[in-house]
Amino acid sequence: MLHTQEVAGSKPAAPTLRRRRIAAFTIVAALAVQLVALQAVAAPQKGRGHYPTPGWQGSTLWDHRQDDWEPAIAAGPASDDVYQLGTRFYGPRACGSCPNVAIVFRRSPDGGRTWRPDRFLCRCAGKPNQFDPQIEVDDHGTLYAAFLQGLRPGVTFMRSVDHGRTWTKPVTVGAGWSDKPVLAVSGDGEDVYIAFNGPAHGDSYIAQSHDGGGRWTTTKITKTERYFFAGGGVVAPDGTVTFAENTFNQEYTGTVHEVVETSSDRGKTWRVVPLDVTRRQPNCTSAGCYDGFYGTVPAIAGDANGNLVNVYVGATVARGPQRAYVRRSSDGGLTWSRREAISPRGANAVSSAAVGGGPGDIRVWYMDDRTGKFNVWERDSADGGRTWSPVARLSNALGGPSYVSGRGFGEVYGDYGEIDITGRGKTVATWGEAGSLYGPGGVWFNSSR
Repeated sequence: MLHTQEVAGSKPAAPTLRRRRIAAFTIVAALAVQLVALQAVAAPQKGRGHYPTPGWQGSTLWDHRQDDWEPAIAAGPASDDVYQLGTRFYGPRACGSCPNVAIVFRRSPDGGRTWRPDRFLCRCAGKPNQFDPQIEVDDHGTLYAAFLQGLRPGVTFMRSVDHGRTWTKPVTVGAGWSDKPVLAVSGDGEDVYIAFNGPAHGDSYIAQSHDGGGRWTTTKITKTERYFFAGGGVVAPDGTVTFAENTFNQEYTGTVHEVVETSSDRGKTWRVVPLDVTRRQPNCTSAGCYDGFYGTVPAIAGDANGNLVNVYVGATVARGPQRAYVRRSSDGGLTWSRREAISPRGANAVSSAAVGGGPGDIRVWYMDDRTGKFNVWERDSADGGRTWSPVARLSNALGGPSYVSGRGFGEVYGDYGEIDITGRGKTVATWGEAGSLYGPGGVWFNSSR
């Protein structure tokens, strides 16, 4: 997410209570697109072994020389292609006037064992710094990306038909100002949706295209005094589109509301369905951390039959530890099962990610601090979220950067990470780690064998 202090091109430098429109932003007319190889090609991280996680390769750091957070991931539908985006602070620039907080792209042709050189997603000369990347791939292998160019011009969309070697000209789909995009794409690539928040109070918006991203319309879904954050979106085989969101008051001091926004008519009309109300999020462990950081966004996944699983974290007592919960829907998000906890009582859960595959196939991860440090824990379901496998520890590096130890890592780095399934059935996952919210830190990756 783009927080107040990030406008100047840095990670948060002091506590902030609001993620709001900032008058200092101006709209720059010219847009330029060029994919440029980064000067610093990612080097392998020298590790100290891994905590044993059966069935998994072992977590690896994208680039130990860079300060990266808030990654996104997508996997090819019929291969072991894996595509990753990350937000990079103060690495090499694409040009003198290009953003110094930039979205970088990389591709692996073999499920994450090896990676091609890093590239800038968008040269974007003269534009504000970039945040909040999203990437999806359709059944034909076309890539879709969304990201934030400051709060103004805001949410930006691009597409690639050649595995990310070249991209279309960036298109702004925001509304005045915009924050926190979440991308969802139909299997055939025709229907593209981007949920985000914007004027006046962080209201929920959804931009939609029904020609693969050529033409766009934007709809304001809510008009309230609560600030909305989209966390995940899915387009079912029948075309029903559903986004998982949570909402806060403007100071992050009250209850957190979990909702879904769903449409069964390709975005002509939308329904906002209340899902849960949880108590105020706990304090962040980082010194000077702003109040809303642990009020993390939810995730949603759909299987091949259109059944949905919503994953979110929440506290039952104000400022108490949060648990990760799941709810299930078989009617396009209109009704939901009771919540079921998938993380242990007493440990503080702070983030989640979810993806669906074939019938009944749902895979999720969440973070919690059951070891005294944070870790990423993955669980699978073969029956649409009714039962779950034992946990697998994905953040299983035993050393490397100073924030990593045998027990885990010091702090969640950024507001989200992601998970996906390759065309050959492997699970791939990405997330951010650091010693504190203010970093430096890095983007990590793991895959099933």
